Amino acid sequence: MSDNFLTTLMEFALQKTGAERALAVDTGMNVLGMVNLDDEAMQAKDFNAMDCVRRALNSGEPLITNNAVIDPNQAPITNTQFRNLRLVIVIPVAGFGAVYLDQTISKGVISKETVNRLMTLAADTAGNEAVSMDDLAGYYQTLS
Repeated sequence: MSDNFLTTLMEFALQKTGAERALAVDTGMNVLGMVNLDDEAMQAKDFNAMDCVRRALNSGEPLITNNAVIDPNQAPITNTQFRNLRLVIVIPVAGFGAVYLDQTISKGVISKETVNRLMTLAADTAGNEAVSMDDLAGYYQTLS
């Protein structure tokens, strides 16, 4: 259906954000592609990517969070440091699925402007099986 589109979008988003890991997931929560992840990582109890994808798909809005506190209402009151804290971004594509990205927080953050441009790109090119990385790059450059 839209496997090629979502995996191409995932690769483009990974390139634009510099994230370390990525997933392309369809609306049925099937993983279509992954970068720097394997089945062991996917099964790890502290890996909450699918919950994040589900939340983004349900809301239709991009999700920007971390891997320690998904719901801000559940945030710890203390100033605890997490060695493996990761920034998480999920870009939903209505009717098709979502792209999940993450990176260690020590690499910095991904700007809201970049997330907004990726959301617009995803919405405007959704489902185009013939879209290439060059097509996405050209269109991305026109977005502000």
